[in-house]
Amino acid sequence: MEAPSFWPNLEQPPHDTTDDEWSFAEVKIFEKALEEFGLDSPGLFERIAARLPRKTETRVRNRWEMLLTEIEMIESGFIPIPNYKTAAETTSTTTKSVPPVPVPVIEKKPKRTRGVPWTQQEHESFLIGLEEFGKGDWRSISRHCVKTKNPTQVASHAQKHFLRLHKYSTAHQNPDSASTSIL
Repeated sequence: MEAPSFWPNLEQPPHDTTDDEWSFAEVKIFEKALEEFGLDSPGLFERIAARLPRKTETRVRNRWEMLLTEIEMIESGFIPIPNYKTAAETTSTTTKSVPPVPVPVIEKKPKRTRGVPWTQQEHESFLIGLEEFGKGDWRSISRHCVKTKNPTQVASHAQKHFLRLHKYSTAHQNPDSASTSIL
């Protein structure tokens, strides 16, 4: 198989690199071979070294172990995740001699929306369900009485409802309090 024109001639001895240094082309060959052979391939490092004339099986194994160490350090937070450029920034700076590198896209979480207020009919159905199923059986109230709300929403509404009732009852016991709203 003939190497692409932008890769250096790997048959020649290195001029300014030691055996421990890896050129961009060598790293790409290493990565492609890992992808092609698979991690559970017998003789993996020997097969990869066969594609890299300037690297021994030991050097390939060392590169693999270094890669694993780097991954562990990134995942444990010792190495910060780089701030990648957007796709528009990378296309404008790409040169013809280096193939473009895919840029990971980081999706932003959608902004949390506020809940929709309960209608009077939903509240009345909630009160009927409260009488029928009792305090705490929010799933049954949701399934049978207030079908437009899930059990978590019913529980939240119940919590607010009972706080308002308590506030209303204490307000009538203490005439100094100005709050008398029950909904």
